[in-house]
Amino acid sequence: MSEDQIVVQLNPDVPPTGSDLGVVNAARRSFGKRSEWDVFSKGEVYGDGTLVEYGQLKKKDKRLLEFLARGMTADDFEEFLLDTHDSFHLREEYVNKLWQWRNTPTHDTPFNHGFFSFEVKAPIFVRAQLVKHDYLLLSEFSRRYITDDVEFYEHLYRVAAENKKQGSGGTHKDHEVANGLVVKHNKQSILLYNSLVDNGVSPEQARGVLPQDLMTAWTWSGTLGAFANMCKLRLHPEAQYEARLVAQKVYEELKKQFPVSARLLVEGVV
Repeated sequence: MSEDQIVVQLNPDVPPTGSDLGVVNAARRSFGKRSEWDVFSKGEVYGDGTLVEYGQLKKKDKRLLEFLARGMTADDFEEFLLDTHDSFHLREEYVNKLWQWRNTPTHDTPFNHGFFSFEVKAPIFVRAQLVKHDYLLLSEFSRRYITDDVEFYEHLYRVAAENKKQGSGGTHKDHEVANGLVVKHNKQSILLYNSLVDNGVSPEQARGVLPQDLMTAWTWSGTLGAFANMCKLRLHPEAQYEARLVAQKVYEELKKQFPVSARLLVEGVV
């Protein structure tokens, strides 16, 4: 079951807002200017039949987004690569240019005018990782009030990563044995939890006996920039697999609303 237990969906009460053009015009506001779509149309993007306005950016606006996201446009980067291949003697210039590019500040503010709200269901240990990201608001299902619907995440147990303090590798050879032991442990935890609640112990204390595999749910809201930063970090191959599942599902929604900006912020390319 495992992967199917992790659910990420758009909040039906708070649809996404903003567009790539909106990011462009937020940036151009400094100069008192606006731009328009080069190609504009309407089409069904979401499965519920919602018609969303979208368009194709003008080349100059795409270049602006490239600069905002990484401090260098595609043309700048191509020129940079050409220079480094001209001659071995340009090595020193290559190094200097590389450091210049590396130290060029990004310009994040225009990406924070677009907004998303998600409904997420995942294990507590995943939520504990994702809640660390700045500027993302989280309202969580609370076991201080709700004592039923206890559900645990079903692992496909993996081996520990080699030569690393964190992370994991392929499926553990004793996965089935480990899973059986954990299922038994979880059942005992539920029995103890229910016994405490039935005997008048406050739910906010009784919940302490439940394992981190306990499933939880939350509403998660924030700007395009904040979610893109989360995706960039949690989609890294060394991030925990379950956290990557959440990030990938969020990223798919970001790309629907911001096909250019989201890719630039997360992957650095369009």
